[in-house]
Parts: sequence; C-alpha cells; structure tokens
Amino acid sequence: MKKQTIQKFYLWVLVLTLASCSSNEIDEPISTDISGIWNSISFIANEPLFDVNENGTNSKELLDELLCRYSIFKLNDDQTFYVENNRYTFNESTNFYSCTSGNDITIVTGKWSVNLENTLLSLEIGGNTVFLKVEFDGETLKFNSSEPFLNKNALGELKSIRGSVVYKR
Repeated sequence: MKKQTIQKFYLWVLVLTLASCSSNEIDEPISTDISGIWNSISFIANEPLFDVNENGTNSKELLDELLCRYSIFKLNDDQTFYVENNRYTFNESTNFYSCTSGNDITIVTGKWSVNLENTLLSLEIGGNTVFLKVEFDGETLKFNSSEPFLNKNALGELKSIRGSVVYKR
C-alpha cells in the first residue's frame, strides 16, 4: 500500500511539473530552411594575415584588415544559387591591398542541394560539383572558403591563405 502511495505521489509531482511549464519556456524550433539571402559577416583565416590596414596587428579576421570585402550568397527556392564577391587587388608599387567595386565583381551561378541534416551543401557550377561541409544553425551559415583570402601571411611570405566564411541572413 505504501509503495502505491509513493508511486501516486511521484506521478502527481510529474503531472504538476509538466503542467507548470509555460509555452514561452519551450525553445523555438530552429529553421531548417537553408534557402535565402546570406551576407558575409566574417572571413576567418587559418593563420594570421598580412597587416593590410597597417594598424600593427596581424588578424585572422579578413574584415579587420579589409573592411570593404564582402560576399552575398543567395540560395533560391528553385534550387539555383547566386554568389557575388568583390575582389581585392595588390598594388606591388605601394605594397597595399584594395577592394574592387562596381562592375569589377565576381559572380558565380549554378544549382544547389543540401542533405537532410543541413551539413553538406552541393553546388553544381558549369557541370562540376563542389561539396561544402557546412555548419548551419538557422541564422548563420559557415563553411570553408574555396578561394584564398590573401596571398601573404603575417610574415609577408607569399602563400595562399584560406579559411572559413560565415554568413548571416
């Protein structure tokens, strides 16, 4: 008899606990729709970059060095994509980088698909397929860049410096 009373007590506590949870305490579901317009917010290099802005710091964040750098990544609902990037140029005579603008931008288009877990993005570009391992949390999209960030490391050595790009809706 005592065992049944204890079981009823625990059952009652469980019911009260579940009933006391309000709807605002339950986490909102994370969006699983990866399509949309994504704007670059970070370019993190795999090693410190050349001090482009000459502030005395060799940052791993390209946007700390080249504020004008940007990328727009559109994943359309019809499974097509559009990527727009400005580029940077290096002037040998001044030893300085600058960003391109206006009509001097790179545009890439093609078709895209993603696996069910939103961890592998497939981009078909001109008959070739590129697979990108992505991190997606509903509001940010991160993957390793296929293009170099800069061609000089923190020591000024010529090198192809790569890293990851972070986009936000």
